[in-house]
Parts: sequence; structure tokens; C-alpha cells
Amino acid sequence: MEFLWLAFGWIVYFILHSVLATHRLKDFFDSVGVSPRNYRLMYNLISLITLVPILLFSSGIQAGYVFESNKILKISGMILAGYGVVLARMAFKSYDLKAFLGLGPLNGEEEFKTDGLLKYVRHPVYSASILILIGYFLFDPRWGTFISVSMLILYFIVGSRFEERKLIRQFGQRYFDYKSRTPMFIPRFWRKS
Repeated sequence: MEFLWLAFGWIVYFILHSVLATHRLKDFFDSVGVSPRNYRLMYNLISLITLVPILLFSSGIQAGYVFESNKILKISGMILAGYGVVLARMAFKSYDLKAFLGLGPLNGEEEFKTDGLLKYVRHPVYSASILILIGYFLFDPRWGTFISVSMLILYFIVGSRFEERKLIRQFGQRYFDYKSRTPMFIPRFWRKS
């Protein structure tokens, strides 16, 4: 039963997160005097505040392991997660982190970017996050972790598709061309661009 509550918590979180990201809601708040920067900050704070209870609930589930953990898996998980953190840092070089968090002006949001890791994957932050999540699961292969990691990865996949619809509306053929030559999450280093 705890697993169903955990999955339900993630689904509610994803719906809230998605609704808050809609242009309709952003436009509404803009019409009542909330600047895009302040809305971004509010969005991130709400996302963080609503994420904490789910993570606490997940960590409190005392269920068995999906598979037996060992030192090799734990070390592999730490390496994978560490690599994901490094990639996340590299990915954010293509973005203004202060603007992303809502702490700075939202400059350059209308700019079409393909620099840095965006040359290799369309969603480098998601790619890095997926590596971190898989690494965490290898480090702690409990059922609660598996459900949380699976739900988050699924959300990244679904969310990236919604995000790409917005980018196609915003950038048109340029984004279509970029999308046709650049993989979503896993780079193709073996293929010349």
C-alpha cells in the first residue's frame, strides 16, 4: 500500500509541476502583476517544498531490496551519480543558472541555443539527472527508490516531449532540424554531425 501512495504522490507532484509550467497560468500571474522572474522563483520554491514530503515518505518506506546490494554496485552508483553531477554542471553552462532559478533577470529565454552539451543531446539537464537517479538506485536498490526513480525518469521523458512541442512552436523549422540531428538524452559520439 505504501508503494501506491508513493506513486500517487509522484503523480500529484508531476501534475502540479506541469500545471504550474503552463503558459496559461504564467500569463494569468503576469496579468495580475507577478513578473516572470518572480513567477519562476515561486515555481521553483513550490516545486521544492512539494518535493520534500515525497522524498521523506519514500525514504521512510521499510521495504525489501529489488536486488541484493554490494560494494561494486554502491561504488558504481556513486561513480554514475558523480558523473551525472559533473554533466549537470556542464549542462547549466548553456543556461543562466540565476535566471533558471528565478534569482536573476530572464535574459536569453527567447534565444535558440545549441552550444555546450546541447550539441550532443537536446536535454542535457535531464540526461544528467537520469544518470544521477540511476546511480542513486544502484547505491540504494530498495523498492521505494525504484518506484521514485522510475516515476522521475518517466516524467523526464514525458516532460521533454511537452517541452519540445513548445520549442517547435517557438523556433519552428530550426528546432525541427536540430531535433532531427541531435538525440534526446543519449549522445551519439560515433556519428559525425
